Amino acid sequence: MKIGIQGVKGSFHDLAASLYFHSEDYEIQPFGDFRSMAKSVSNKELDYAVMAIENTIAGSILPNYALMSEYDLEISGEVYCRIEMSFLVNHGVKIENINNVYSHPMALLQCADFLGQHPHIKLHEAEDTADSARMIKDNKMMDCAAIASHRAAEIFDLEVLEENIETNKENYTRFLILKGRMNGYDQIPEKASLSLVTNHEPGSLADTLMIFKNYRLNMTKIQSIPILGQPYMYSFNIDLVWDDYDNFQKAMNEIRQMSSSLRILGEYKRGNSPSQVETIPVLK
Repeated sequence: MKIGIQGVKGSFHDLAASLYFHSEDYEIQPFGDFRSMAKSVSNKELDYAVMAIENTIAGSILPNYALMSEYDLEISGEVYCRIEMSFLVNHGVKIENINNVYSHPMALLQCADFLGQHPHIKLHEAEDTADSARMIKDNKMMDCAAIASHRAAEIFDLEVLEENIETNKENYTRFLILKGRMNGYDQIPEKASLSLVTNHEPGSLADTLMIFKNYRLNMTKIQSIPILGQPYMYSFNIDLVWDDYDNFQKAMNEIRQMSSSLRILGEYKRGNSPSQVETIPVLK
């Protein structure tokens, strides 16, 4: 089984893949950007892809919703990862030796308090946390550090000088497991993600929410997204969970009749909650 991830091995996408597919025999296919990965899934060059969709600090990654729609991808699962940052160096390097640190700009921002304690260290933005770790290892950069996962330290044989350096310890990212359409379902669905465009009438969204209530569907997320080419028109991305799948199906039948557009992005098994997140899995 071939799994696509954004970034290289040791990245947080790699971590998410290892958590979700831990009992499977799989091969990781790294990608430098989300678009090329989405295209490969659509072309059936991959069995699945792992794509970050929202973070408890940074919010939703809206361009990834657009890619899912553009390439007609289906959500088949989800996994939550706690984002723990480590300060990685080549073996033997001390904090006083470090003049530069490399990482993804979001990682640098999320470790601002720690970095503020070392104002002499110059910050350098990179495309990927794990690739920063690989770079300082391959180039034997003895005055440099990388901010990445503990998993990256194991993969690239780097020393963890400091761990858990992120400012906010309640930092979680939700990753979606994506596949091409028409591959069939492989799990009993407990959750769904929708893209909904309501009729342009007063109370249309409220009427939709009342249907959710009537059928005992719990809405775990709702977010409006601008519709390209239609100024000031919006679709709603909605996540729902339920106890009775028949209720979900009945609700969707009613909503289709009263909405301008309804697209089910995926029906899948509920992922682990943040309180159940495993942080450092065993390497495959």
